[in-house]
Amino acid sequence: MTVLTFPLALDTFFASLMVSEITFDAPPQMELSQTGGGEQLGAEIGPQLWTGTVRLGILTRMELSMPDVLLDLLRRPGASFLAFDTRRPAPLADPVGAILGATVPTIATLPSDPREISLTGLPAGYVLSRGDYLGWSYDSGRRALHRVVDVTVTASGAGLSPVFEITPPIRPGVTTGTGVTLVRAACKAKIKPGSVTKGSSRKTITEGLSFDFVQTLR
Repeated sequence: MTVLTFPLALDTFFASLMVSEITFDAPPQMELSQTGGGEQLGAEIGPQLWTGTVRLGILTRMELSMPDVLLDLLRRPGASFLAFDTRRPAPLADPVGAILGATVPTIATLPSDPREISLTGLPAGYVLSRGDYLGWSYDSGRRALHRVVDVTVTASGAGLSPVFEITPPIRPGVTTGTGVTLVRAACKAKIKPGSVTKGSSRKTITEGLSFDFVQTLR
């Protein structure tokens, strides 16, 4: 018998879902205060975390069994899974990851600005585009997930990218030499309590199954 461990791997749960609708966002946790002169002052009140909603399509009785049971498991305390944006699973210029292949780029430099990074070990001339995801593991089990802000980023013939901007900003604890994922880059997430809707069934099909998730840093 094999007991599942957390976070559930992509192929175990998230990548196997028959997703019909998804939202995937990292809204800043901010509050605004207004000065007497009408100026709006923003202050960060918490970490910027990825969050989203997943809705599945019409499922047969057999297709329903996997998400139905695993969602029961994932609603328990301490349970987590890996999640990625199914709308953008790979770089725009390499939509199935064929150019990247088995290559694993690494972080080359981390400038003082936490919004900037450069990569090395990319295929020669490899192109990243605005909105592409990149992720890595760091700090004993944490997982980072970011998006490219620059319109395009092109690696040199030696596989080194220029410094480029990403969002959200990089958190402390990341080091150069860390391996970077560009295909199905994922964050570690948990089900939001009370968000699971099991849908309704008629005869042999079920529709309307959905859930919300939020990134967890541990």
